[in-house]
Amino acid sequence: MIEPKIELTPFFSDPIFHNVQIKKSKNSLRRWHGNYAAIGFAEESRIPYEIGMIRNHYIGRTFIQPSQFIRDFRVKVKLNPIKDVLKGKRIVIIEDSIVRGTTSRARVKTLWEAGAKEVHMRISCPPLRFPCFYGIDFPTKKELIASRHSIEWVRDFIGVDTLKYLSEEGMLQSMPLPSGEFCTACFDGIYPIKPCRKMSKTILERS
Repeated sequence: MIEPKIELTPFFSDPIFHNVQIKKSKNSLRRWHGNYAAIGFAEESRIPYEIGMIRNHYIGRTFIQPSQFIRDFRVKVKLNPIKDVLKGKRIVIIEDSIVRGTTSRARVKTLWEAGAKEVHMRISCPPLRFPCFYGIDFPTKKELIASRHSIEWVRDFIGVDTLKYLSEEGMLQSMPLPSGEFCTACFDGIYPIKPCRKMSKTILERS
């Protein structure tokens, strides 16, 4: 087993103390690193780890849905808040990433409606500022909220009290392999293989 390590300095630069810290109930295996980050954050900060939302396992990935209307609807039915855990509490959400920001915004709104006193968000990767041409569904910058706006703007759009990201250096230091073994193009815009800029998810439909 690899001992998890992660740079937490950016997460603790604000003197915030919370009654409860939450992460959504576990998603698919490819998104489990958000849960691992939440567990590590809880251990380091000594803030209790709680599951504040229960996931509907019959709803698929929301950010890859074809329209914003469908994404918004599925977010509403995908995660259900546990009000007894959230009401009157100061909450830290640990997320794996923010893509468009609309899903995070809807989830945060749900937390406020459930009676949260404060809502803070910490992201276990750097801001996604560049499109991915290697299989992840955000092929243009306009779909990435961090590519067009400052962290402060994203914070206000999502509706949280504070928002902080893990640095690229801290993220790579937590890996068991050298940093050169990983693609970081969506963070820094340096593509290991020159992408075909005309590719899109509808290319086969047009051919």
